[in-house]
Amino acid sequence: MLLCAAFTAIALILLSGCKPPIAQEITIPLFNQSINEQIENLTIPETDFVEFYYNYTPTNRSRYEIAEEDVFTLSMGNFTSAEISFLGIMLGDSYEYVLEGLGIPDVLFIPADESYKNMEYRDKIGIGGELSGISFHLENDTVTRITVKSPFNKYLQGNTSTGIDKEVIYYLLDVPDYQDFVSVLRVFHYVEKGADIYFRNRYVDRMSFYMPKEFKGVEYMTFYKMISEGIFVNATEPVLRE
Repeated sequence: MLLCAAFTAIALILLSGCKPPIAQEITIPLFNQSINEQIENLTIPETDFVEFYYNYTPTNRSRYEIAEEDVFTLSMGNFTSAEISFLGIMLGDSYEYVLEGLGIPDVLFIPADESYKNMEYRDKIGIGGELSGISFHLENDTVTRITVKSPFNKYLQGNTSTGIDKEVIYYLLDVPDYQDFVSVLRVFHYVEKGADIYFRNRYVDRMSFYMPKEFKGVEYMTFYKMISEGIFVNATEPVLRE
């Protein structure tokens, strides 16, 4: 049997006119080592998380610092957003002032028409994860709205925090000027305080602050709203009555 197999192999070699292949060691490099090392250095994840410590020094700029004081309880609801600082940043501050105070944001969004800027912070202020803790909305390079979300809770104090029950907000801030719904969130609008409190079910999900203004009641108006270039939808929003 073995003899037959040997004759068969010899016959195949003679018929093909080829010698059996000889294994050779490949010496040509498969990639550029230096370039590969550069790519690896660029993609190595940061493992050393830098903790953020806000050095709070009371100033005449603000009456309250939200990262140090329970604003809602201390004031018993008698506050306005213009009295509050957020890690030292206040409504009306400039883009350069935010950069100087908190550094380059983790996320900076500017639309194509450059009508506004959104500066979002998480890692830069010691908050891990993928969700931003605080965002600054700027128009004409001026802060016009500041929103704090649940990841920012590590800096919030007492009842001025996310996760607080709706009844506590009712007690401290009284009945809102008006309320509505945004997706699955219920919103209490305190226009004269300059604060919108968002609830998921009955608990505070986030808080948004803007310059206070006199409340004269609202009416809901429906109009076309552009959500992206060339795409319009019907939107119903509250409009202050004069």
